[in-house]
Amino acid sequence: FVGVGGGNDFQWCFSQVKGAIDEDVAEADIISTVEFNYSGELLATGDKGGRVVIFQREQESKNRPHSRGEYNVYSTFQSHEPEFDYLKSLEIEEKINKIRWLPQQNAAHSLLSTNGKSRNVPRNCTEY
Repeated sequence: FVGVGGGNDFQWCFSQVKGAIDEDVAEADIISTVEFNYSGELLATGDKGGRVVIFQREQESKNRPHSRGEYNVYSTFQSHEPEFDYLKSLEIEEKINKIRWLPQQNAAHSLLSTNGKSRNVPRNCTEY
C-alpha cells in the first residue's frame, strides 16, 4: 500500500510487487503474504520466490511530521528454496504462504515462515 497526496488527503494504492511497477514483473517477485509485528513497527512480506523482506516504520521527525505511514527496507533474506519430495514425487515450491511474528522475549524480533510443507525460523531481527 502506498499513500499519495499532500496534506491530509491520501489516496491508497495497492501493489503486489516491491519497488517500481514495471510491465515485466517476474512471478517470483509477487508478494504472497504480509504480516505486521505486534507493535506495528515492523512489516514482513513474503513472495513467490521464497524471500522475506522486513520493513521498519520510519520515525516521525520535525522535518517530516507526516511520515508515520512510511516503511523502509530493514532486512531481506531467502527463507525457502524449491525442493522435491521424493516420497510423493511432488515439487515443493518456495512461495511463502504465511508469516507469523513470535512474541518478543528480548531485544530480538523473530518470525516463522512457511511454504506449506516446511517451516523456518530463518532469522532474528535485532532491535536497532
